This record gives sequence, C-alpha cells and structure tokens, in this order.
Amino acid sequence: MADRSNHYEAAFEAYIRARRVPCVAIDEAKRSLAPEGGLKSPDFLLYPSLGPNLVVEVKGKRGKNASGRRRWENWVTTDDLDGLVRWQALFGPSFQSVLAFVYAERPPAFGLPPGEGGFPFRGRIYRFWAVGLDDYLTHLRSRGPAWKAVAMARLAFRKRVRPLDDWLPMTPVGLRSGSASTSKETSR
Repeated sequence: MADRSNHYEAAFEAYIRARRVPCVAIDEAKRSLAPEGGLKSPDFLLYPSLGPNLVVEVKGKRGKNASGRRRWENWVTTDDLDGLVRWQALFGPSFQSVLAFVYAERPPAFGLPPGEGGFPFRGRIYRFWAVGLDDYLTHLRSRGPAWKAVAMARLAFRKRVRPLDDWLPMTPVGLRSGSASTSKETSR
C-alpha cells in the first residue's frame, strides 16, 4: 500500500478516492522482481473510465516559495524514471506512465471560494499536476550525477504539465455538451 505517513501520497490517494477513480496503491516496502534485477515499484495504478490506465509515481513538493510564487519544483531520481520506463514496458500499450507532482501549501488566513482548485487535506491545501513520462524524458536535465537526480527546466515543465484531472477522464464531458447542442439544433 502507499506510504500513508507521507502526507503527499496520502493526499493523492484521498483525492483519487474522492474523484472515484479506481486505483491500486502499491506496497513500496519491497522491490519487485524483474529479469534485470530489482525494480522500483510505482506508487499507484489508476484506471480512469476513459483514456489509458496510468502507472503513477507521486512526487511531493512545496507549492510556493517564501515570496508566495510557485517554484514548479519537479526533480525526480533516475531510479524513479528507470522504474516507470520498465513498468510501462511490462504493462504494455494500455498503460501510460506519468509523474504526478503534488504541491502542498498552508491554507491562507482567509477562506478561499469553492472551486478555486485546491484540495484540503489534513490542514494543508494540495494541488495535483502531472506530466507524461515521455515528455519528461525528452526535456530532462541533470541536477548532478552525485545526486542521481534530474529535472525539467521550469519553462519546459510549465508548458507540458497538466492538471491531474486532465489525465483522469471519468465522464465523456465533450459527449454531454455535444448532445446538448444537437438537441438545441433539432428543436429549432
């Protein structure tokens, strides 16, 4: 199961469950066995009703810096990427690997209006963004070999990252709006 002591992963799981997306939280305590040796497990497998199944690695980051600006931190370890690449190959074309970045912020002193986009959980506000593994790999840069960490340049990341909800199509929204316009046209 997911590491529920990690507040980012716990918030991610609570958000996914609130959205009613079928999911499997993976036990990260042990590495999976693979022909090439140990394989880092992903954090979650998600099964949205529409779109591909997702192999998800959750990366928790602070939402804003001291001046209140979003830093868009997005670094990951090379071990994270290697695991996602190998899991995507093992699961096949019906799965897509994504890096889910969970940004946590302290709640503001004043209440925010409903629908502002944050997910309140255990005294913090969380925002969920994701980028596809292929996009991430194409635009990564090293943070130094000693760290075994990589990141996307912030500008490239901002252009390619999407709200997590975009990766979780559960209802045919376009179909609903299309059918409404069709009924209006036929009633004229």
